[in-house]
Amino acid sequence: MQLFIEGKVDAILGFPPVPQELRRRKIGYSVVNTALDRPWSQYFCCMTVASREFVRKHPVATKRALRAVVKATDICAAEPEQVARILIDRGFAENYDATLQVLREVPYQRWREYDSADTIRFMALRMHEAGVIKSSPQQLIAQGTDWRFLNELKKELKE
Repeated sequence: MQLFIEGKVDAILGFPPVPQELRRRKIGYSVVNTALDRPWSQYFCCMTVASREFVRKHPVATKRALRAVVKATDICAAEPEQVARILIDRGFAENYDATLQVLREVPYQRWREYDSADTIRFMALRMHEAGVIKSSPQQLIAQGTDWRFLNELKKELKE
């Protein structure tokens, strides 16, 4: 961020709270906001990952950990002000307004709606086209995904 502010680089890829801080200081402008701009905003921004070995050995712990993540996601969606205050109070963030803005912009409540495989397909295709990965999106989905736990939690944790 400092190099961008000093004009030594022309662009940066920023993750919260960097874009919010630059916006607050009226420095530069956003080219793409993946939380708001299509097509990026139609997909998950993040995924939970575990090794095959861990999931095979510890299926109950895997599901419990994923349940904790999605429950926290629901809390972020329902109570962004309280979550922002907790993040500030515990030292995970410094600026309440920027933290609250991030919590309000991220579509936390959509985890039940988005298609995980479609997200993998979309992101893998972009990476494959850029030469970052060699596997096709279909290969990645077939060999590297397991939606059982998420699908079970979607049923268990209906709104």
